[in-house]
Amino acid sequence: MLLSAFIIANTITVLYLLQKGHPLERLLQIAWKALKECSSLFAIIILMGATISVWLSSGIVPSLIYYGFGYLEGINLVLAAFLCTMIISYVMGTACGTLSTIGIALLGIGKGLMIPAPVLLGAIVSGSFIADKIAPISSLTNLTIQITGTSYKEYIKSSIKTLIPSIALSAIIYFILGNSYGGATDLSMIQEYRSFIGGSFVISPFLLLFPVFVVILAFSGIKTVYNMSLSVGAASLITLFVQKENLASMIKSVLWGYKANTGMAQLDSLISGGGAIPMIEVVLIVMGSITLSSFFEEADLLKPMTDYFYKKDDKAFALIAKTSLLSILLNIVTCDQTVGILIPAKFGADRFDEAGLDRHILARTISDTGTIIAPLLPWNVNALIIYGITGISAVGYGPYGVFCYICPLMTILSGALPARKDIAALPQADKEEHIVL
Repeated sequence: MLLSAFIIANTITVLYLLQKGHPLERLLQIAWKALKECSSLFAIIILMGATISVWLSSGIVPSLIYYGFGYLEGINLVLAAFLCTMIISYVMGTACGTLSTIGIALLGIGKGLMIPAPVLLGAIVSGSFIADKIAPISSLTNLTIQITGTSYKEYIKSSIKTLIPSIALSAIIYFILGNSYGGATDLSMIQEYRSFIGGSFVISPFLLLFPVFVVILAFSGIKTVYNMSLSVGAASLITLFVQKENLASMIKSVLWGYKANTGMAQLDSLISGGGAIPMIEVVLIVMGSITLSSFFEEADLLKPMTDYFYKKDDKAFALIAKTSLLSILLNIVTCDQTVGILIPAKFGADRFDEAGLDRHILARTISDTGTIIAPLLPWNVNALIIYGITGISAVGYGPYGVFCYICPLMTILSGALPARKDIAALPQADKEEHIVL
């Protein structure tokens, strides 16, 4: 449905531009240039699907779940769900992938503790969507970095300033919520999950080092495409030689998604998914969003909106607040995070440069707002996916997705003390590089 909407929107926009005298050849050049600039992003999205598959088939994600369940006895499950999904989503690089694996398992355990599913799901959603904000292999993280012209290393340094306080405040709230529900952890359910996982995979603590290695490579400055390609290749070898999968099955999993066969239907649904081919639709949606924003820019259709938001005398706080609001509004209107990243990044970049604010602040502002609020909107594609996975709508879990509220507020408040970069003092070559998208 979302892909169809972008196709229709692009078609209408092109017809409008043709009527206004814009040559078709010029429009095709604009679209091609925009898509070419984001070509590495499309590869990352495809690799993300492949990564989820091989991390499941290789036993990496099952090992995370297996050992994670071993520490659930006697703890605050609401807080643990937030922290656990936060860590796993950072490693996996996908919010929905985390929700559909460890998230579903945690919801099942929560039922045994009589914890209301919307409360627990709110904590799970909060932790899972940290992936879309900062995970090194997340398609949205890489889109934000690429379109704002910054690096992951600089971006993560900047993001920590709002991320750590947001996580701390969210953890306090989830600790209080979790303490409201008594009862001991349902150890029989945990043991059943662990038993079937252990019987279906070679489980080893050494597999837990693999995600750590991927994160280290990301912080070392290795390009995401190379990092993810190495990840898929290495995990594929683990699938073949450790889990003893045959080559044909592994290739099928990489392309179409992994299908678990543990003998426990509920568990099979938790640790199945991924695939490069299912991600093609995501690529097409992102392509549609990119070309549409480029056509809007060519026709100056968005200029009145951005001119309304941005003024020449805007100071740092106003720029950050207005960019946050623009990103949120675009996410609300378009039902997707992509436009809420692309348009504020393109139209806000020059304003941030003129104000002496570095691009990583722009990237952080967008990811803290438009990207993070997505699961709170019932009509957003992410909320619809969550509903399909859990049967719980955003109206139910939304009030408990506290991180998704705190993070936008934190980034707006951070505008009072932004980090600045003296652009005027840079050499001309560096200055030009700094302002190019």
